[in-house]
Amino acid sequence: MSTSRQVRKSAWDFRRGIATARVLTQLGLDHGVPIEHTLRHTGITRAQLDEPGGEIEALQEVQLIRNLIHDLPHVPTLGLQAGTRYHLTTYGLWGYAVLSSPTLGDALSMASRMINQTFSLTINRIEQRDGLIVSSFLADHLPPDVRLFVLDRDRAAAVTLQREVLGHPLPYIALKMRRPEPTPDVVEAYTSLFGVRPEFGASSDLGMFEAVLAQEPLPQSNSHTAALCEAMCRKLVDARQTRTGTAALVRDRLLRTPGHIPDMEEIAAEMSITSRTLRRHLTAEGVTFRALLEEVRTTLAEELMRTATMTHGEIAERLGYADVTTFIEAFRRWKGMAPTAFRRANGMTNSGARSPRRRFVAQPVPKANGLADV
Repeated sequence: MSTSRQVRKSAWDFRRGIATARVLTQLGLDHGVPIEHTLRHTGITRAQLDEPGGEIEALQEVQLIRNLIHDLPHVPTLGLQAGTRYHLTTYGLWGYAVLSSPTLGDALSMASRMINQTFSLTINRIEQRDGLIVSSFLADHLPPDVRLFVLDRDRAAAVTLQREVLGHPLPYIALKMRRPEPTPDVVEAYTSLFGVRPEFGASSDLGMFEAVLAQEPLPQSNSHTAALCEAMCRKLVDARQTRTGTAALVRDRLLRTPGHIPDMEEIAAEMSITSRTLRRHLTAEGVTFRALLEEVRTTLAEELMRTATMTHGEIAERLGYADVTTFIEAFRRWKGMAPTAFRRANGMTNSGARSPRRRFVAQPVPKANGLADV
């Protein structure tokens, strides 16, 4: 196997969280297909579907998709339906890392670098051309019988995430598909989801939008996106230490707005009490505001190091630190060692302690598998 082919394989054939199997089996159930039918020949058991940290192989997911297609041949939009079920909360800390990015360009860069934290089976490449951002989906490495479903699933999942990250639909300039033009109802389904009628019979599968949108700030204070972030992070922090009473309210508020950690005065004002009263309530529960703040930051920092390929600067930004140096000093206080030493001691990838915040960087689309540039 050539090196280039190995690279392409590693870009999609990685172990993935069991959440994708839950999404797909539920899709089957909603169409009347029993879970046992959807899971046949996959090696996945019903018990595995309920394992929080469970993982499956890419080819197990391919077989699961093949089963769905076999049982539901009369549903031509099945892939699109599947993709719209992959929400930010489905991706765990990957979703948090993307959602809490400062701009759409940062989110695109983060998403592409952390692709093995997703459920993608296509290979997604992004580049900038003449004022446009071009996002291509490569699928020729997949078996022909699942290729269209996967393309539809991954494209629909991408647009669903874009809407949740931005708080509104991403305005596509054009959408190109290699598939022949389908029936009018399927064309309408594509047009409704993507906001633009696809061009069928094209040389590549891709979408295009204005490059200036990459600089658009993400609405981190938007109530919907804030709720998604809070839900993703609360479950993680709860697993470490359950809180009740005022301490739980304060901790949940600290989780609510990524990149902006409120101080005690701000939280007290939101609770319609004075900071002195808030401090008294916390003291009665045996905890301090600083302890809650460090509990949240420590847990999220460690998990972002463990599950996300993020620089220390990016982690510092998401935890509300003014700069990476302040974060590193705080981490030394929590763990007794620098973040780089902590990564090394725990067998984690060292992403670079002091790298500056990464902005969107265009990636050329390789002319692979017979796909050509536009």
